[in-house]
Amino acid sequence: MNLPFRIQSAPGDEPVIAVDGAWGAPGLNLSHWPGHTTPEALRHELSTGCALAFARLDPAQRADLSRGCVAVANNHADTDGICAAFAVLFPERALELEDELLAAAAAGDFFRPRDERALQVDLCVGAAVDAERSPWAEDFRGMRDAERWEAAYRRCFEVLPDWLTGDLEPWRALWEDGLADYRADRDDLAAATYEELVHFELEIHTAAPDVRSSRAGATAFDPGRHALFTGTATDRVLVVGPGAEGTTYRLIVNTTSWSDVPGRSNPPRPDLAALAARLDELEAEAGAPKHAWRAQSVTGAAPELWYGAPDLESFAEHNPVLRRSRLSPEVVRREVIEALRAVWVFPD
Repeated sequence: MNLPFRIQSAPGDEPVIAVDGAWGAPGLNLSHWPGHTTPEALRHELSTGCALAFARLDPAQRADLSRGCVAVANNHADTDGICAAFAVLFPERALELEDELLAAAAAGDFFRPRDERALQVDLCVGAAVDAERSPWAEDFRGMRDAERWEAAYRRCFEVLPDWLTGDLEPWRALWEDGLADYRADRDDLAAATYEELVHFELEIHTAAPDVRSSRAGATAFDPGRHALFTGTATDRVLVVGPGAEGTTYRLIVNTTSWSDVPGRSNPPRPDLAALAARLDELEAEAGAPKHAWRAQSVTGAAPELWYGAPDLESFAEHNPVLRRSRLSPEVVRREVIEALRAVWVFPD
């Protein structure tokens, strides 16, 4: 499609094809974000899927739906966004790469890589838009975030087909460490005990006492999101790392209960702030706490609850601020389930 691409955070007055976001811009929206206005016939669980549905339309239909639009736009930079924009701008090539684009987008937005190749593409995109790790970092020097993202999108459009199906060896620096971490995390999960509570969309992974991750530099049992959500349809995961000095905990609510997935009623999210307050009370009863229970806002795409230090970044692949709680796994499991039970509704 013969339109420029741009990063745009404000709605603006000009109509645009807004991909993988919902920020009130006039024009055509192709997104799975809450509040999107994607035409019913083009909706998909991923923004890339919406964009591919648009690409499958004949040129006259595409022109009619995007009439007056002056650009393809997004308000952030990630794998689903880049794949969606690519599908709009280069529809014929995108349809040839449909399976690969969807696999990469799912690895990025849902942390569910279909295979290691999809994960590698997601890791390449993540590095490409980063100010320090990008292979084009020198060209991006001095740019503000929006300027850098826009420049990175354009560079990624050029190399994305090669990332999806070509030789990834020249790009090893972008994916090597992330892939090694993923493999170590999967090994750690295979050695842990596993429990699934289907009605609560909850999985619980518990390591043997005092087992640390085999991942380089890890100080606790702390598998990342890509490893945790590979091969599962559950929305919540509780990670438990018992030890002689206490237990580490990490509860993650996935993007699947935030995105608009056609045919799915999103399960209500538990009140993580109230759960953290309740666990803090129990922590105080168990002895003078050294840290506190923390919770990110459930309005975010993938919030987390943990015991430890504050200031965890959103979407942290691993949690560097975990500390050991005095609460037993049985107590924390009980309180997590009660928090889920409080918002549980009978499935449609």
